[in-house]
Amino acid sequence: MARRMALVSAGLFVSLGLGILGFGLGWSRPAWAPPWLRGPLDRWSGLPTGWSRAPEPPESPEQISMVADAAPGRREPPSVRLASDEVVRQVGIETAPAGEVRHAHCLVANAEAAYDTRRYGTVSPRVAGFLREVRVDLGQVVRQGEILAVVDSVEISAVKTQLRSAQSAATLAEATYERTAKLARTGQMAARMDLESRTALDQAKAALADAEQRFRNLGLSEDTISGVRESQDKTSLLNIVAPIEGTVVLLRAVQGEAVQPAAPLFAIADTRRMWLWIDVYESDIGQVSLRQPVGFVISGTESPTFLGQVTWVGTEVNPTTRTTRVRAELTNPDGRLRANQFGKASLQLGAEHRAVVIPEAAVQRLDGGEVVFVPEDGNTYRAQRVKTRSIDQAGLVEVVEGLEPGRRVVTAGAYRLKSEVERDAIVEE
Repeated sequence: MARRMALVSAGLFVSLGLGILGFGLGWSRPAWAPPWLRGPLDRWSGLPTGWSRAPEPPESPEQISMVADAAPGRREPPSVRLASDEVVRQVGIETAPAGEVRHAHCLVANAEAAYDTRRYGTVSPRVAGFLREVRVDLGQVVRQGEILAVVDSVEISAVKTQLRSAQSAATLAEATYERTAKLARTGQMAARMDLESRTALDQAKAALADAEQRFRNLGLSEDTISGVRESQDKTSLLNIVAPIEGTVVLLRAVQGEAVQPAAPLFAIADTRRMWLWIDVYESDIGQVSLRQPVGFVISGTESPTFLGQVTWVGTEVNPTTRTTRVRAELTNPDGRLRANQFGKASLQLGAEHRAVVIPEAAVQRLDGGEVVFVPEDGNTYRAQRVKTRSIDQAGLVEVVEGLEPGRRVVTAGAYRLKSEVERDAIVEE
């Protein structure tokens, strides 16, 4: 008897639990409830004060229906049919035609602009002294050989004096040798004297060559050396000249200030061409090659794309970032690109081709693949499978399979249509 009562009690508890579960499911999802239960659910209003039921979508199940795909073979998602134009407006459906553009696939990577080190030079005085003049300013364009500044240095005066002395000694030694050689040939002077005069001439020439080389080491030209030889120039001034043509990008020269050898006073850069250092992940480096076209856009700006090509591919991978550095050379005719600017580099991976493009919002993920909704007659929207690929145009994707140019697709509201397809699939299960 006790066992029978226990079984009866257990059955009552199970029945009560199933009833409560079914009632709660029907209240939260009225569309799933059988017709005989929908009326009582709609009349039930026992919610606590201040609570409200979650709002239902503006359209009812009768306003949206699924049209099964009758094609044999692979299962295709059903089409979605809306009851009227008003429902289309409420759902927010908008369509646009698939466009066609000229496009080339690109590899996008972070990059930083830099000066071309072959067209960049720092300028320093080669002697200690004081700046007598500063003739250029920051940002000024200079020609190769143009005077940038003038240094007053005691060392310059000493070098000039040494050069003139060596020149005089060499002239005297040469005259002495010619005279002794002539006398030695006639027997009027011993051969030993002839040898000594020849040795003295060689030593004088060596001293003169040493003095001339000291001038060259100071960056002075052959014309300057010749001018010192022929004149009595004893000034202590040294002209600092531009080694290349370009723009003054660094200025540390102040008139009257003491300077030391190798202390940079100026930096000159030819900014008509710039380098671009690109960080390419090791998984993508196999797609990069020399002379590959490159475009660069500065981050946070709407500046135009700077164009160039790859000139060097790195030979190592950074152990921290797992990237390889790639160098490209960019044209910069108007000087808008500056060193150390960050941005995105696009390395062209293939030739340009005609591509079908649609808004990215039109593509939805469904059943593990990509679909777009194409409008048909009677406010029906058919889910069509496609394959897409990213491109470097914001908000657009390329359709590589499944769509012809000019075919209209749903852009706004595509997610709502996908949700209806998924909800129908759940109900069927």
